[in-house]
Amino acid sequence: MVLDTSALSEVDRPVYEWLRDHFGTEPQNFRRQLRWRISWEADVEIDGRLQGVLVRGARGKATRYPITLHQEGQIHHVMERHGVLAPKVYGMIEDPVAIVMERLPGTINTELIEDSADRAKVRREFIEALAKLHAIPVGEFGAIGLTVPKSARDLALNLYKPCIDIVRAAFVDRPFPLTEFYALWLERNAPEDRDRPGFVTADAGQFLYDDDRFTGLIDFEVSYIGDPAAEFAGMRLRDTTEPLGDITELRKYYEALTGDKIPLRAIAYHSAGFAGTNSMLMWPMMFKPEVQNDYVAYLQFCVATSRWGLQGIAESLGVRLDNVPDPEANSAVPYDAAPEQLINMMTSWETDDTELRFHLDTAAVLGRYLQRCALYGGGILAADLADAAALTGQQVKTRREADAAVDAFVRAAGPEEDRTLVAFFNRWLSRQNFLLMGCGSQSYLTKTTLQPIKA
Repeated sequence: MVLDTSALSEVDRPVYEWLRDHFGTEPQNFRRQLRWRISWEADVEIDGRLQGVLVRGARGKATRYPITLHQEGQIHHVMERHGVLAPKVYGMIEDPVAIVMERLPGTINTELIEDSADRAKVRREFIEALAKLHAIPVGEFGAIGLTVPKSARDLALNLYKPCIDIVRAAFVDRPFPLTEFYALWLERNAPEDRDRPGFVTADAGQFLYDDDRFTGLIDFEVSYIGDPAAEFAGMRLRDTTEPLGDITELRKYYEALTGDKIPLRAIAYHSAGFAGTNSMLMWPMMFKPEVQNDYVAYLQFCVATSRWGLQGIAESLGVRLDNVPDPEANSAVPYDAAPEQLINMMTSWETDDTELRFHLDTAAVLGRYLQRCALYGGGILAADLADAAALTGQQVKTRREADAAVDAFVRAAGPEEDRTLVAFFNRWLSRQNFLLMGCGSQSYLTKTTLQPIKA
């Protein structure tokens, strides 16, 4: 279907026109994907046949990542030269900045493959692709601007240190002790004995398959040159949404292919690192969101990845994360029907406009979250203030005072306080997680933990 470009929004029109001008024909089936990250898809004519393309935009102006979209596009070119299956990149759009790439055949989530032998085959082909990717000389990625580490410590921190710098700059005027604890722990505990560099996808486990065939790796926005052991930490995170089967078996297959024996302590460290820095990059958005952000979806990701990062630290320390009692309801709203009425107003609005429907539905989810905050927030605040006072020895009356006191404690603490701080942040995150239960399509994350590491 060819569109009348005059009917397109100011956001969509330049993307449509770039596709038309670059490929020399009008795009067909052009549409924006309504999701937490802006993107578009269309069919264009290439060499006389229709080819699906995906236009991958940025997360938002306020969100910063260690690599740029331009570098991400160049990563695809390096992989293509070395025969690593991934989408072919056709070019870059400069305004809005976006990568135009091939839409590979297939789908995600190998758990949906009915035949167990086919499922195992596709997962092993994914591991083979990773091994092939890790064999590419890292200088080729250095040539496109990625940092090539000089030491084992630098190798371990090559993704995490830029993320730490980003979040410290974002919170320069506001204390947020959780991310500072992660930052200090990662800097103190970087492995010194893993010195085999490779191009690491980081968010490992993102790939497509078609029937019983692996079709390609996807999504390299947090990729870097680092320790390949980190891929198995990334798989643990991906496994929470797209099950990968027994990650231990995948690790052993990788070891057989490469000869690289992956120590469990390295996986625990990088679980803390990858999950923790994922949360670092998103937490600032909770204080300065952009109007188009799906606020609750991002908050779900913030809290879930923070919990998983804490799980990695706990595994490294050999401590168990205790269950935290649910708070009691005590509504701060004088009329309980008011929040529900807000939600009903959003969900009952009839419209054929899919974009408006998307925004109304996300606003309704935000209403559901605020309803739970009104119901349980008073008890949670009291518990948080009490925990902060017990930890720091200071009397605090507001959340901001508590954050400042805990932040100062974290910065002054040595490794002997790690277990105490893990327990403290486990209680804080458990309460934040409780507030998000039942809030939106990402609420399944509130029930997730990382797959255990096995020898």
